[in-house]
Amino acid sequence: MRKSAFWLCLILILLTAGTPLVAQSPYYNNGPVWRVIYVHTKTGMSDLYWNDLNRNFKPIYDEFKKQGWVVDYKFYTNPVMEHPDDWDVAIAIEYKDWGTIDEMSEKATGIAAKHYGSREAMMEAAKKRAEYSTAVRSSLAREVTLK
Repeated sequence: MRKSAFWLCLILILLTAGTPLVAQSPYYNNGPVWRVIYVHTKTGMSDLYWNDLNRNFKPIYDEFKKQGWVVDYKFYTNPVMEHPDDWDVAIAIEYKDWGTIDEMSEKATGIAAKHYGSREAMMEAAKKRAEYSTAVRSSLAREVTLK
């Protein structure tokens, strides 16, 4: 009897403790999740970078959109750099929710490898990309709308 009372209490505690975790904010509604990658293109190399985006990023992420993993993606430029190594291109990728990022992690690599022809070719392209660009930082943020 004591064991069943213990388990019942434990289950009730877990159920009530979990409730605040999924509760909505009284101030905003949750929206999609955005990953923003800030990139610095090396001097005189921006043509190589933009060509790479058109040739490689765009077809891969268009396929991710077809799979339903990516809602949209956008590019931004930074006209006011604070220092010579600051970002000049930002790539914003919109996901439906946090779970989508987890769902696509394994499958996305296969799609990218198929685009490049092999994992080795994909890794070689990444090495070449590092010759003309550097990722400054990457961030994740949830979009919210005020109530």
